[in-house]
Amino acid sequence: MNILQISFHTAPMNSLGVNDGGGLNVYVESISKELSKDNIVHIITGEQAKNINKKNLKLSSFNLFTNQANTEEKKEFLDEFIEKTFQYIEEHEIDVVHAHYWLSGLVAKEIKQRYKIPFIFTSHSLGVFIQENGLDRISAEKEIFNSADKITASSQFEKENLLNRYGADKLKIHIVTPGLDKKTFKAFRGEKRKNIILSVGRIQKQKGQLQTLDLFKSLQYRIKGLELIFVGGPSGVDGEAYLTKMKNKIEELRIEEVVQFVGSLSQKRLVKMMRKSKLLIHSAESETFGLVAIEAHRSGLPVLSTNQGSFKEIISNNEDGLVSKSFEDVQVYDFIIKLFENEEYRSQLINNAVKNSLVFNWEITAQNLKKAYKNII
Repeated sequence: MNILQISFHTAPMNSLGVNDGGGLNVYVESISKELSKDNIVHIITGEQAKNINKKNLKLSSFNLFTNQANTEEKKEFLDEFIEKTFQYIEEHEIDVVHAHYWLSGLVAKEIKQRYKIPFIFTSHSLGVFIQENGLDRISAEKEIFNSADKITASSQFEKENLLNRYGADKLKIHIVTPGLDKKTFKAFRGEKRKNIILSVGRIQKQKGQLQTLDLFKSLQYRIKGLELIFVGGPSGVDGEAYLTKMKNKIEELRIEEVVQFVGSLSQKRLVKMMRKSKLLIHSAESETFGLVAIEAHRSGLPVLSTNQGSFKEIISNNEDGLVSKSFEDVQVYDFIIKLFENEEYRSQLINNAVKNSLVFNWEITAQNLKKAYKNII
């Protein structure tokens, strides 16, 4: 098959944690590498990036904007990207299109209309969870769901939202669970971990990092030498403003000396950070999946989350982490204290986390996608 992967707003092989660079980048890069083993895979993006041309795998950037541009600024280039995509298709044989995120979905819809090439759509996030994008995004997503030949859902939680909140066609929805880079993310027996709480994700209101600061302050007096490290940079129109709010809050709580912002990290540097920490805190309001949770588990790092959706499908309470409705719940405080102070309990959680992460595999993800591609072709 000749497969076209569209990632208009962010370049898959670019740095993670910078503006829009996140789980979508990992997803597209990982499936493309797997699919290219026995298919020809093209990746196109509007973000400036180094072009790649390997056997069966080609990444082409149309160089329309930098990774510093926010999503609203990138939207201005959508029509130009569509025209360049039409030119690309006329120069290459394409059997199927896979669009990632709603802006790429709009491009795939135009391709199907003009060239009759079927497309599969992966949302990665949904407009119903992000109020500032308003009805324009939600309306566009509904159009994409209607036009797409197949829609992937990363979790049962996402599938239910596609059905109940968008009215998507049940027969189109195909659950495809993301995988895990087991070579990069792994734990080693006997690793010495420090009293570090880790928060990984782009800095923005939707990720809810302000809640983490309050929780950290409540723990500081009980756990000696406790540190909090934020991995990821500001993202979106209000990212910088949210970062400023966080820094003001840190000053207000007087925890400047024990809180760090390390910016974006490569996956190799991230796994090193995970392997020396004792807990990953996830505070995002919504996620269609939660790649960071399985990466943490594979690295032997238990996860605490307030996400009431997809994370319940990844985390088993008091087995490899905890999912709670609020960080203010007593069980959250008790869980963390026991994790940090009881070595036997911590070892048990680490072992379970690593074991439970093994079901996720990019090769299986790619195989499931190939079945979906062949079906719509």
